[in-house]
Amino acid sequence: MDNNTALKALISLTNANFGYPPTTPTEFNKLCRSIEAKTGRSISLSSIKRIWGYVNYSGFPSVTTLNNLAQFNGYADWNSFLKDDSNEPDESGFLEGSSINLEQLRIGDRLILRWAGDKSCHIRCVGPLRFSVIESANIKLKPDDTFTLKSLLKSHPLFVTNIRRADTLLPAYVGAKKGGILSIEYFPLT
Repeated sequence: MDNNTALKALISLTNANFGYPPTTPTEFNKLCRSIEAKTGRSISLSSIKRIWGYVNYSGFPSVTTLNNLAQFNGYADWNSFLKDDSNEPDESGFLEGSSINLEQLRIGDRLILRWAGDKSCHIRCVGPLRFSVIESANIKLKPDDTFTLKSLLKSHPLFVTNIRRADTLLPAYVGAKKGGILSIEYFPLT
C-alpha cells in the first residue's frame, strides 16, 4: 500500500477509535489529548489539523507523528501499520448493527430513534418507505415533516430524502453522524 493510501486508512482507523471524525478545533484538540493520554506522546494541534485536511497542507507528516498515530491505534509504529494487510481499504462490505425492515412497516406503525446529544426523532409510517415526524428533539427535522427512509440501522447514521415541510422540498438530511443511532424503538399499530 502506498503512503498516501496508508495515511487515509490510518486517519479512518483513528476516527473509529476516537469515536467520530473530528471536524472542529475543539474536536481536534480532544483528539490531541486522547492521543497523548493513550500513548504518552503528543502531536501538535496544527499537525492534526493538517493531517485531517482542516487546513491546507501539501506535505506529508513526519515519521514521529505517524508513529504516534499508529501507536494510538494499537500498532508498534508506522511500519507495523504499513505491514498489516487488514488496513487495505475495501470498497464494499457488510454493515453490522440492528436493522428494521422498513418495507414491512404498516401505515401507523411508529419508531422512536435516539442518538447522542439528547437528539431524537419520533416518526410514523405514512406510506411505503414514507414517514412523518411526530416529535423531534435537538435536530433539524420538525413535526409534520414527511420524508423517504429506505434503510435504518442501529449504530449508523440516519439518512432521509425527499423531505417535505409544508409546500417546500428540503435537501437530504443526515443525522447521528457521530456514533450513529443509539436506539430504535418500534411501536406497531395495534
